[in-house]
Amino acid sequence: MMIRVISTLFVLVGAVAFFWLVVLRALAKLHGGAPCPYALAAVVDNPIRRRYLARVLDWVGIQPGERVLELGPGSGAFTVQAARRTEPGGTLVAVDIQPRMIAAVEDKVRAAGLTNVETHVASAYELPLEDGNVDRAFLVTVLPEIPDRHQALLEVNRVLKPGGVLSITEEFLDPDYPLARTTVRWAREAGFELTERHGNWFVYTLNFQKPV
Repeated sequence: MMIRVISTLFVLVGAVAFFWLVVLRALAKLHGGAPCPYALAAVVDNPIRRRYLARVLDWVGIQPGERVLELGPGSGAFTVQAARRTEPGGTLVAVDIQPRMIAAVEDKVRAAGLTNVETHVASAYELPLEDGNVDRAFLVTVLPEIPDRHQALLEVNRVLKPGGVLSITEEFLDPDYPLARTTVRWAREAGFELTERHGNWFVYTLNFQKPV
């Protein structure tokens, strides 16, 4: 019985890996780096992925009392836990270009009983925030989906306080996965300085600082 259960798990993991590595990578090439469609939200926010990405928020380093920008939350896989880490006294600002994704985020926030989350439907190129408005910004497998990454990072730079932190996480199974050195180059070109590296080639988080 145990062998059958283990075999079934391996089949399921293999199927998920195949879907990510083959099907989604092909779709990503066809669409040229478009945001993950709402129809695939359940695939992105699944128990297997949540398990191996559980360390990511530890690496992001959210502190109580911070005002934190989550750019591209999708359906909210990290939003609730990230918002809880800002308590007491902090706020999470979730910004996504897709209205249906933000609606899903709002549903999760309400179900969790949180009152410290702001949501906005907006472009990464025009964040609805004032200059120097947030302490920390994080993106999880989002940056490569943005056609003009440089402009998006400049906009994040604008809304971060001097000394604020930009955290970028990428995973190998993502259709648009970039090597860490590529992410470092993108961030440096937008004026950020690398301060921390976490993880490995499969899942990594890079933390950058906006110069004071």
